[in-house]
Amino acid sequence: MAPMGRGDQAVEEAKQPLQIDPLSTGLNGNLGSVLVFTHQWDKAIEQLRYSIDLDPNYWFDYCFLGRAYEQKGRLPEAIEAFQRGLALEGNTELWSGLGHSYAVSGRRDEAQKVLDHLKELSAHSYVAPYNVAIIYAGLGENDEAFAWLNRAYEDRSYTLVEYLTTDARLDSLHSDPRFDELRRRIGLPAPN
Repeated sequence: MAPMGRGDQAVEEAKQPLQIDPLSTGLNGNLGSVLVFTHQWDKAIEQLRYSIDLDPNYWFDYCFLGRAYEQKGRLPEAIEAFQRGLALEGNTELWSGLGHSYAVSGRRDEAQKVLDHLKELSAHSYVAPYNVAIIYAGLGENDEAFAWLNRAYEDRSYTLVEYLTTDARLDSLHSDPRFDELRRRIGLPAPN
């Protein structure tokens, strides 16, 4: 719903199952991720910290907590959240978040190391091109970011549909005509 511009509805729908199972880590984390998609950073941080209190061993919560912290400008906390998630699960989305946080905090060498790691990993397992594009966007290397976003389109990567218009880490690309062209090819509305 959020990628289609219906963020309020997405939040309400994410809250409904919690009425039945308020202690579910998966459901609490899902609500936190929807709050990130709808750019409600403070609420997302509160929700994801609550979910982590319920179960500190769920990597997903750290991934979205890192994204929320980053958007609040709390970069050391974002990096720590991604690192804690990576200690639990070597998920490429966590690596992508860490690389982007390094990039926007001026730690270009560390961001490049994460890029190299993801590219090396892609030689023997699938790495969503979107996750590589995010780091290039953080580094301000827009041509590379769009090259990887177009690879994601060619791969029919679900992350592109889910995140393209809701991921604040791509806001710097919105003014580029290539962003609107890609968004239209996918069939997504303009970001809010």
